[in-house]
Amino acid sequence: MVPPSTSPPAANAAPIAVVTGAGAGIGLALAGALLARGHEVIAIDRDVSAVDPRAERVALDVRDAEGMAALATRHAGRPASHVFANAGIGGMPGDVLDLADEAWRWAFEVNVLGALRTLRLWWPHLRAGSGRAVATLSPAAMMSFPGAGPYRASKAALLAALEGLHYQARGSGVGVHALCPGTVRSDILQLDRYPEAAALRPPPGTPPSPFAAHVAAAMAAGEPAPAFAERVLRDLDAGAPFYWQTHPGTGGWIAGRHRAIERGLAPFSDFGAPQ
Repeated sequence: MVPPSTSPPAANAAPIAVVTGAGAGIGLALAGALLARGHEVIAIDRDVSAVDPRAERVALDVRDAEGMAALATRHAGRPASHVFANAGIGGMPGDVLDLADEAWRWAFEVNVLGALRTLRLWWPHLRAGSGRAVATLSPAAMMSFPGAGPYRASKAALLAALEGLHYQARGSGVGVHALCPGTVRSDILQLDRYPEAAALRPPPGTPPSPFAAHVAAAMAAGEPAPAFAERVLRDLDAGAPFYWQTHPGTGGWIAGRHRAIERGLAPFSDFGAPQ
């Protein structure tokens, strides 16, 4: 069930903004940017201690179907201007043959089912507010590269489902967006903060992934999350697309992948790491 939040919902019909994964990284920055714009924010994460107390902070795992449903029901009748299905876990260093079922289950339950559950439960609120439904994906949803198998596969699955929602949403007044950030500074690679990660490490002797080192270095030099969040809100105001590639540098890698597919070549894996 939903634990007590630090702030009660307002007893009016003002639009609300919902952010999952709001405890750190992009989600924390989105919650802060929405608050700065005067939105009433519902911030959801397993740990919401870092969230501005002006938000309604709800300590809740997006895998908790009963708790997520109860939270949305508690706000029945409130229109939503934004719902950011942002909660996600990053790439584990192993790949297809290196990781146990639990690693795949964890990635899909959070990155796919958690996001779709969020959008489904808050859809009536979005329709009432002619709001914007935004799921945080990754360029990895449209690319292939070595390592991080559960992450890549789960983001690709979420994109396929979100495309279905895009078609289904026609005429509803709700905008649907597949947000695919490039390198933004966040904690998404810090899986050790989750107790689940301890049992999901690759077996001893698994070679280190050169791609993982590349991503870690790129993330450290990436765009600060607060600046990125401000840019996301500005782009939404200006009319963001469905396929929302926020960093132009990713376009060449995606195009390279599709050229390889068209030519019948081996999977394209040049994502800044040596092939």
